[in-house]
Amino acid sequence: MEEKTSDYQKLKKFRDTYKDLESVYDMFPKLCGLAGTEFWALSMIYDGISTQHAICEHLSISRQTVNSAFRQLKKRGFIHLETMDTNLREKQVYLTEGGKEFVSQSICSMHKLEENVWKKMSEDEKEQIISLIGKYKSLLADEIEEYKKK
Repeated sequence: MEEKTSDYQKLKKFRDTYKDLESVYDMFPKLCGLAGTEFWALSMIYDGISTQHAICEHLSISRQTVNSAFRQLKKRGFIHLETMDTNLREKQVYLTEGGKEFVSQSICSMHKLEENVWKKMSEDEKEQIISLIGKYKSLLADEIEEYKKK
């Protein structure tokens, strides 16, 4: 029983730490004056992920939510959409000049903060955090798939 309690406490501590990390990441969009989906969509477009479908998949959110973010980003003059030749239902998203400038000034500044923190970690710590979080994510995803089958 004591081992179960200890494991439960460690899992609770991990969840709390994860939630705390999420709340830190939630500050990024606010500092840029954006909603979360708008921030992450702009960041992905900047990184070359430029279709609504791909952004939905990467963020694990609905098409409606991304549509709403795109509307706001278009209204602010940060993006424009073009129908793709290969699929008339899918649109390619591009940053406007104003969008490129905004990303460069705001979002890239947030990325720089992450890079500063990353540089403060040893190579071993970087590898460990990537490996362990990746392993946890994969194991949890497998458990969820098994649960869904029941």
